[in-house]
Amino acid sequence: MMGAIGKVKGYDRAIALIEKNPSIHLLIAGPLWDSAEQNTLDYLIEKEKKFPNLKLEVKVLNEKDFETYSKKADIILILHYMVTASGVFSQTVGSMKPVITWNIPFFKEYEERYGACITVNSIEELEKKILEIYKSKKIREKLKKGAKKLLDDCSWNNTAKKHWNLYKSLN
Repeated sequence: MMGAIGKVKGYDRAIALIEKNPSIHLLIAGPLWDSAEQNTLDYLIEKEKKFPNLKLEVKVLNEKDFETYSKKADIILILHYMVTASGVFSQTVGSMKPVITWNIPFFKEYEERYGACITVNSIEELEKKILEIYKSKKIREKLKKGAKKLLDDCSWNNTAKKHWNLYKSLN
């Protein structure tokens, strides 16, 4: 998991997953969202002490960090309670790694329209989907294809074409 550390980011869901299955290796990396989130950070620090497969990196992430962490990941989790105006989803999809998100409308749309992620509704379903993705090259390739479709649709070239066609239609 990458991005600012705050309660709405669903880190408690990731902790529930590792409590259920301590063999899962989990990296949580990002800066503290703001000082009001100190309790969330303290909670994660305590959990890191308890679970040897949990690593916490509290720092502002630059492009190299995202690239490094994405390359090391088998699957990237985005377990938000609500969508925030961050670029974490775009950056993780851009890594071409499988992405599992919590089932909120923003992510559900990208799952349905592009197949760029898999949404889940529970910790049990999250654990099941992680195992399915890990075991199935076919699922991983399908998610990669969906990510590429999303990135192509949102590319600057495609955006320019849409604007040019709109401009031409005004004449």
